[in-house]
Amino acid sequence: MKPTGAAGWKPSQTLHLDGLRVELSQPVLVARDKGYLWFPSLIRLADGELLAVMSHYADVHTNTPAMLASWSGDGGLTWSTPIAATYGQCPLTLPDGSTLMLPYYLYPKGEGVLGADCQLCPKGKRELKVIKDGVTVSGWPRRDRSFEPKLGLSGFVFNGQTVRITGGGYLTTLYGYFEGAARYNLMAAESQEGRAWKIRSVIADENCKLAGAEGPCESAICRMKDGRLMCVFRLASATPYGQCFSSDDGKTWTEPKAMDGVFSVEPSLAVFDDGAIALSGGRPGVFVWLNADGTGKRWQRVDLAANHKLHHPAEPAEKTSSYTEIVALSDKALMVIYDNVPHGWEAIPADSAATNSVWVVRLTVEKDEAK
Repeated sequence: MKPTGAAGWKPSQTLHLDGLRVELSQPVLVARDKGYLWFPSLIRLADGELLAVMSHYADVHTNTPAMLASWSGDGGLTWSTPIAATYGQCPLTLPDGSTLMLPYYLYPKGEGVLGADCQLCPKGKRELKVIKDGVTVSGWPRRDRSFEPKLGLSGFVFNGQTVRITGGGYLTTLYGYFEGAARYNLMAAESQEGRAWKIRSVIADENCKLAGAEGPCESAICRMKDGRLMCVFRLASATPYGQCFSSDDGKTWTEPKAMDGVFSVEPSLAVFDDGAIALSGGRPGVFVWLNADGTGKRWQRVDLAANHKLHHPAEPAEKTSSYTEIVALSDKALMVIYDNVPHGWEAIPADSAATNSVWVVRLTVEKDEAK
């Protein structure tokens, strides 16, 4: 197991929340590029190494979604030279310790079936192998509506995280459009081996009562200390997340409720050994919210953009996509990845000295006996 300890990290701030003490590190640079470099994800591999994946193309529909991938063998302090690969989502660990990355875009593969290539990171290796036509999704309740008919894309994408389900197998999420739907629909899918998926349930559909013109879409799921699943999802930018729960491994879900003061684009969840939950996200800004009792109800906020600005005032993290990923490193430590995009959704001009960049920060969270 590769080290994930605190040695070598430079301290930044110590925050005292209600019953919690949070220590933040100074940000560490993962990668920097003149081209697009944003929407990062972070994966803790079975051997303890960390894998950062970063979108390397404009925010447009495409048949060639590119990404850069970089590995860290010292707990995130240093990162390998990025390699080019195809953008993927929803990583899961296979029984042999390899990591499978599901595709983002899907394509029609026959009546009622969507599919695409996927990628495999073999255990102990710093490489990504393409598995042609490696993933299928069946069991759709309705016909989908293509994101971009000219490109032959389906109407749904994999997005979010995966959890193990009772009796073996995996559960993950997809969102997209059905024919005639004015808003997104968020679906749960199950698979025994990670490649043949079947729709298990509708988490929230276009008729969701929560505000948000986009509808239920980008999401994260986790298993809580009481055994239930929790799903947190986007409804629109600068809008509170939706939240719902499942007591039967994702077969049915509670009616979604809006989260007070917790927002707004692609959330990410991590659970500590004691059941405490961490949620990263933002827009505006970049934050981590902490739920100490593991119920998912009361959240306390840590401002990562402010922490970044302390050490890098020339490139403040307010200029960010606000897309993040959070992973648990131990029973007390977390790591969050986020981006800095000085020109936002526009390409950096050729004559500009600016660059896009991706960073990680380490958080240690402990009970604060003084509170």
